[in-house]
Amino acid sequence: MQADFIPKTIAQASQQMQSGLLTSSMLVKHYLASIKKLNYTLNAFITVLEQQALEAAIQKDFERINGQNCGLLHGIPIVVKDNIDTAEVKTTVGSQLFCELTNQGLRDRIPLSDSVIVQKLKAAGAVILGKTNLSEFAADLSGNNLFYGNTCNFWNHNHSSGGSSSGSATAIAARLCLAGIGTDTGGSIRVPASWSGVVGLRPTYRLLSNKGIFPRTRSFDTVGFLTNCVEDIAILLDAVLFPISTNLKQLYPLPTNINGLKLGILNNYTFRGIEPEIAKAISNAISILKKLGAEIITINSPFLIEGFDEVTYSTIALYEFHQVLQAEYATNPNKFGAKVQSDLSKGVKISHHSYKKAKQKREECFLQRQKLFQEVDILLTPTTPIVAPLIDADAKIYRLNQRFMLPFSFLGLPAISLPCGQSTQGLPIGLQLVGNSYTEALILRVAFALQVATTFSEDSLL
Repeated sequence: MQADFIPKTIAQASQQMQSGLLTSSMLVKHYLASIKKLNYTLNAFITVLEQQALEAAIQKDFERINGQNCGLLHGIPIVVKDNIDTAEVKTTVGSQLFCELTNQGLRDRIPLSDSVIVQKLKAAGAVILGKTNLSEFAADLSGNNLFYGNTCNFWNHNHSSGGSSSGSATAIAARLCLAGIGTDTGGSIRVPASWSGVVGLRPTYRLLSNKGIFPRTRSFDTVGFLTNCVEDIAILLDAVLFPISTNLKQLYPLPTNINGLKLGILNNYTFRGIEPEIAKAISNAISILKKLGAEIITINSPFLIEGFDEVTYSTIALYEFHQVLQAEYATNPNKFGAKVQSDLSKGVKISHHSYKKAKQKREECFLQRQKLFQEVDILLTPTTPIVAPLIDADAKIYRLNQRFMLPFSFLGLPAISLPCGQSTQGLPIGLQLVGNSYTEALILRVAFALQVATTFSEDSLL
């Protein structure tokens, strides 16, 4: 395929397939060739499903030719983070625990059935290209993995891709697929989206099923999507939410009118402690949103400034993480990498009583969700306070980037990261939009309006 004919979005690909200019087989072959060429350097994939993807694409083309009613995802190649179960395909969770030498040879973790999210996307016609790299047990925002190797940032291979959904973000940035599934516990979709220059949505907690996804922290785990553009997020959400009953209406196509919406900047929070280039990019995005008719309001939030207790978050997260892996940790803690070992060693010391108290405190904090949105419809923050650091940056640097992540994960709120510029180093900068529970339609509407009105959409970083 010639580069000029390669679609950059799901909507473009679907239109080309519908018109007969493109087939799923052609698109899958193109991506497989690109993966073969680039993955050695980027290390975005743990498993490439070459034969399965080609067979699935041929089937999708056959269905289209024979008049089957085809939706927007029919024949669209996507990738799946490797902590999400795929039937008869190994799912490593980025750990040697599930891929180790035994007396009988290599032992892989091979699920018998697809996760719910994969089932729904397959039912909508999506073709799975492969399983993407991640931090071990989705436990690290760096995207680094001792066992499977680190995923590189597409824009500068010496820098972090962001984690833990590192492989999915890099694959999209490198044009190795049209969309990816990721998971977000404390920023694992939004951070790699920001640092890789793609769009990433963490939906409202429990809007989508986590069944068939290896848990990191059940109280915060959320499956979501990474794409090249905002409207593709809407297409993916429609595919997995409908026709089931939901508070959301059909999302795609997205409107661009945001006239009269109230967007909130948080006093002593949105611009506190961020790099100057990020502050400039966020300010520019806010100015554009204002020109589009949105009202920009500065609000105070004692909860975000002083009330959010990271210890409470960590108590819940580390206790639940240890519960998942306690047997393996007790048997052989050295099977795990340093970050996972550290988390498990902390989790084992947390009593059930302390965990219950933390859970109760979290429930009391849920009142803050309404207070945050009493004056505004959407909150605006940078996604991260810095651009992508070097891959071998100190762990403390990575922890700093949770500041705009954890409070909203803690409250179970939906949030999207979208590109809003780039640094002088050529590294992407992300803007985060946060809404109240089940306001995905509103978040996507604002994000899409900004994308359409600016050069910060999918072509801005090329």
